[in-house]
Parts: sequence; structure tokens; C-alpha cells
Amino acid sequence: MVVAGRIQRYIFLQCVISLAMTLGIILLAILLVDVVEQVRTVGARTQIGIGTAFQLTLMKTPGLMLETLPFAMLVGSILTYSQLSRRSEIPAVRAAGVSAWRFLGPVMLLAVLIGATMVMVLDPLATRLNQQFQAERERLLGNAPIEENGVWLSQGDLMAGGDSETDDAVRDNPNGQAIIHGRQIVGRGEAIENVTFWFFRPGPGGRTDRVFTHRIDAARAELTPGFWQLTGVVENRPGGDIRRSPNLALPTNLSGDTLLTRFASAKTIPFWDLPSFIEAGRSAGMEVDAYVLKYHSLLATPVFMLAMALIGAVVCLRLARSGGLSRLIGAGALAGFVLFFVTRLAAGMSASGATPPEAAAWCPPLFALFAVLTLLAHIEDG
Repeated sequence: MVVAGRIQRYIFLQCVISLAMTLGIILLAILLVDVVEQVRTVGARTQIGIGTAFQLTLMKTPGLMLETLPFAMLVGSILTYSQLSRRSEIPAVRAAGVSAWRFLGPVMLLAVLIGATMVMVLDPLATRLNQQFQAERERLLGNAPIEENGVWLSQGDLMAGGDSETDDAVRDNPNGQAIIHGRQIVGRGEAIENVTFWFFRPGPGGRTDRVFTHRIDAARAELTPGFWQLTGVVENRPGGDIRRSPNLALPTNLSGDTLLTRFASAKTIPFWDLPSFIEAGRSAGMEVDAYVLKYHSLLATPVFMLAMALIGAVVCLRLARSGGLSRLIGAGALAGFVLFFVTRLAAGMSASGATPPEAAAWCPPLFALFAVLTLLAHIEDG
């Protein structure tokens, strides 16, 4: 037991070194490319130095780490166990009576720990720094933030809704269009404050010829399925007719999740906020599949990392018995890339509504994990 414990600590240390070296090389290459990209894109419109471009890239680093860590785990696992095989340490460990399940334990533990860190620490950090990156980039480009410029929306084909107030609001522009300007977004798109609606109807020249009909100002507008729910309403109509009302429902062809998807994309919600956000969205009748997919994908990250680590280790375990370094390492790397591609394919199928988000998040890593465990059991126990 003491010997096995020492061996496991030694292998764990080798796994950490290989992972750190692989991640460092991958990140260094990506960061250098991204610095050049920032100079090319942002620097093309405004004068920035290498230091500023590097600061922008550093804000993206946690997000880049989230993308590269699975590949670093795969390559690090391959490096560790291939080196152990080359130095005949794997055969020596086997000769000491240590099974593959035990000397693969260190890389499995490391994969789960890294996966949990990605979910609980790295994703919230990447989310916050990505928002800072977007804000700083817009500032450098001279674009006004939304608090200054507000948000602009457009809706068309307005139809009368069925109650007298709603019908009055759209009678002047049947099948017309409304241009909406909100000066402040509430939270992550729950509502808009200080809103102005400009209503137009088609002119003699057709729908491209718009004629202004009236204007509605409101203190707050909430987008619900089929309607804008306005509070603190002031209507300005032709001839100087001004009407005030505490509440007003306006028909809309905008979906109930328009603000949600525009101002609270899945990338902007950190892991810890996702459960409450999903629950609130469902209660409000919003489409939350993208957020459910991200949440379950994050929960499945330790499983995904574990599968990546075992794929790299198992091919080298087979190598210790039958040789063929280049062929088996290539097969392991290809299997890891196929797994990554399948997870992205499943995410795309979920986005199109072809599969439930929970299934899209969990099926690929679980299938890969069970497959590699089956292969490991066959190699080890026959």
C-alpha cells in the first residue's frame, strides 16, 4: 500500500507537469495570435499599442483556457503515460503488482479536479472578464455603451389586440411598424426603462414609405408573449391630443425572449447564476434551452475531462504491451478531437431543437467515458 501510494503521488506529479507544460505552450501560441488579431482589428480603427492589445488578450485568457483545457488534458495524459512507458516504468509498476486501475487513478483525479475548477472558478471568471473585454473594446472603438446610447428595436405587422385600449394604440397604423428606443436595460433584459415607441403606417409608396402616426412614452416596458406591458404611459397623438394612463398593453410580434437573448446570452451568465436565471426565465415563459444547455454542459465538464484523460492514458497503456507509439498516440488524439466535435455537434442539434439540451450535454461525454472504461477493462482484465 505504501509503495502504491508513492507511485500514485509520483504519477500525479508527472501528470501535473505535463498538463502545465502542454497548457502553457497552447496558451502561449493562442495569446500571440490573439494579440496580433487585436492589433489588426482594434488597431485598424484606433491607435493602440502592444501593451493595450496584450491587456485585451489577457481579459480573454480565462475563456481561452476553458476552450483549451480539454485538449491540454488529452495531450498531457498522452505525454505522461507515453514517457512512463518509454522509461519502462509502467512495466515495472505492473511487475510490482499494481493494477492499471490504480496507476490511472492520479490522472483521473487530476481530470476531475480540473473539471470542477473549470466549472466553479474559471467559468465565472471568464464571464466577468469577457464582459470587461467587450466594454473596453467598445470604449477603444469609440462606441457608446448601452447606458448612453440605449437600445433600439423594431417591430412590424402590428395587429389590433382585442381590447379597447390596445385597439386605440394601433388603430392609427394597422399592419404598420413601431420603432422602439429604450434608455436603460433592467437586469439581463427583464425589461426596458424610459421607453419611447414611434408608430408608423405604410404611406402611398408602399411599406417602404412610412408615415408617422403617433408616439407613446412609458417609464417601463416588459416584453411578455404577444404584448408589451407598459407602465407610466403618455400617448402623444396628432392634433396635440395627450393621453395618460398607468398601464397599457401593446401587441407585438417580438418573441418573449427577444431581450433575454440579446442582452443575456448564455455566455454572459456565470455558472452560479444559471439555476436561478433558468427558473426565472421558465416562470416568465421565456425560451431557456440555450441556458439549460450551458448549465448541463458545465455540470458534465468533469466527466468530459475524465474521458479525455483516460483516452490519452489508455492508448499508452496498450503501447506498453504491443508497441506502435506513433499509431496509437495518433489514434488517441483523433479520438479526443472526435469527442470534442461530437459535443459541438450535439450542442448544435440542441440549438435547433432536435434534441433536449440535457441529452446534448450529457450523452457525448458519458458515452465516451463508458467506452474508454470498457476498453480499459478489456485490456486489463480480459
